[in-house]
Amino acid sequence: IARKKNMSSKLSSLPLEKAVKIGNGKNIIIEVTDPDCPFCRKATDFFAKRNDVTRYVFFLPLKKLHPNAEKKSRFILSSKDQVQAYKDVMSGKYDQDNSLPVFSDNNIVQEHLEVAAMLGVKGTPNFWINGTHVGGADFTAIEKLLN
Repeated sequence: IARKKNMSSKLSSLPLEKAVKIGNGKNIIIEVTDPDCPFCRKATDFFAKRNDVTRYVFFLPLKKLHPNAEKKSRFILSSKDQVQAYKDVMSGKYDQDNSLPVFSDNNIVQEHLEVAAMLGVKGTPNFWINGTHVGGADFTAIEKLLN
């Protein structure tokens, strides 16, 4: 129980204004994702079919597994329309394309890495559905928490 309380306090102190906010539904989802993680992409597809969620997406690019993940994260976070950039990247639009613009003058990816560290997350995807943690793309558990 102490660990759950500790996590709740961490969630309430997250810098949500730094996340990519998607949707305006009643269910609040905090998500830690990697733009090249296949399970993260499945989760993106899953949530895209729902209109009852507000997602706050933070990036944890796992560079050893996905060498382009940090570049894609920076592209999304530096875009004027972050939601569209997120959708494009997660749909695979830039997977074969090395012409992705690079924005090197900000530390916004570092801020996201710090959020993941604060939450104790080392892998992706991780979700907090209305405050309850779900590790991995466990859609059965996610569905139960949303309904």
